[in-house]
Amino acid sequence: MYRLLIVDDEPVIVNGLVQLFQEQTQLELDVCKAYSAKEALEIARRMKLDILVSDIRMPQKNGLQLIDEITYYWPHCRIIFLTGYSEFDYVHEALRKNVDNYILKTEGIDPIFQAVQVASSKLDEENGRRIQAEKAKVHFQLAEPLLKRELIRKVLNGEAARSLLSESRYEEVEFSIDVDQPAFFILGRIDGASETKTKDVAQAVQMTFINDLPNSFACEHAILDDALQVWLLQPDVELRDRFRGDAQENELHWHGVMSYMRGILELVQNECEELLGVYVSFGISGNLHDKWYTSGQQLDILRSMLQSRAALGQNMVIVNIEKAKEFEETNQDYDRFKQDDMKFDVIDRIHKYIMEHLSGDVSLTAIAEEVNFNPSYLSRYYKQLTGHNLLEYIQAKKLEGALHLMLHTNMKLQEIATRLGFESPSYFTTFFKKKMGVSPQEYRNTQ
Repeated sequence: MYRLLIVDDEPVIVNGLVQLFQEQTQLELDVCKAYSAKEALEIARRMKLDILVSDIRMPQKNGLQLIDEITYYWPHCRIIFLTGYSEFDYVHEALRKNVDNYILKTEGIDPIFQAVQVASSKLDEENGRRIQAEKAKVHFQLAEPLLKRELIRKVLNGEAARSLLSESRYEEVEFSIDVDQPAFFILGRIDGASETKTKDVAQAVQMTFINDLPNSFACEHAILDDALQVWLLQPDVELRDRFRGDAQENELHWHGVMSYMRGILELVQNECEELLGVYVSFGISGNLHDKWYTSGQQLDILRSMLQSRAALGQNMVIVNIEKAKEFEETNQDYDRFKQDDMKFDVIDRIHKYIMEHLSGDVSLTAIAEEVNFNPSYLSRYYKQLTGHNLLEYIQAKKLEGALHLMLHTNMKLQEIATRLGFESPSYFTTFFKKKMGVSPQEYRNTQ
């Protein structure tokens, strides 16, 4: 599954393309939209992007400027430009930036659809090459200096990081984390590896993690045991500046950094499953700046959270320390209810979220973040437990809501479409007719 972002300051173009690609299920795209470059960047900061279809002329920031920002976060993203103008300067600059395609809007939707198909095929080829390269590296072991591993373990046990670094024992150790700046750690749990290959798999997971981690993060790594690994991470100055508020606030938006990190971890999880045949779950600590003494306690909590989710058969989760209170409440429930009941409690939470956000964001990414799952895994997990497709459930609830509002209110059809989160009244009409065999107006007239 690839994630496609469509950007244009003309809503009718965006909504039309969103509808087109949502109906073309053979491409298996997770389709997102934005009506400005600013909105597109906000999306890029919180989720992985694979293909960008963007207008080249937009207010404030044009498409050429936008791709410089997008490729900073997601360098493998394929770029397709739309324009109403055939101008050599734009074409030349687009080619210089390795843009995949440059399409005139007057050419219609077929060239756009074909360009996305080609971009998707290129991504398949790139991923295939990357996986082959990774397979070649699996047989090599990464040597990890014993002193550095010892140092990291001491830091994560709550010992004073600054004091440890001043000890003569560690004075020759290169430690890339500045303890006086924002930092955090990621705890990784591996499930599904055979006992005879746990060490090799742990090293392969580490290589995958490092390969997918952008250069904007400093990283130190340690293996706690065959199933648990930990990464100390620190965003560099440029990345922190990109997530700061305006001049008046000038505060680091930590939640934004963590959303960006979730997108990176999603990529690692997907590649580990496809390449190594193992499931990796992650726990994210809080900001350790001035709170390094809490790292040991946070490590214990995250370890327990991952163990509990694994006991429920949930193998590709992304939890964070902010969910610790919710975890404690869940643990109390776990003592009272059977394991199967706890599994279906997740399904209840998914259903509740969908009903509460039916008019807003019910994308796979949003639902996955609510229940701390990898988006791709969530879809499979839901079908495994319920026997139904999650998208079909969402569509069923939208149809159910439409029928209720049409029968029991005097709301206009346009208002109903908005209430149920449809991109446009025309898309609502298309959806309704496909499900019911008649248009919304025809249905209402017969009631």
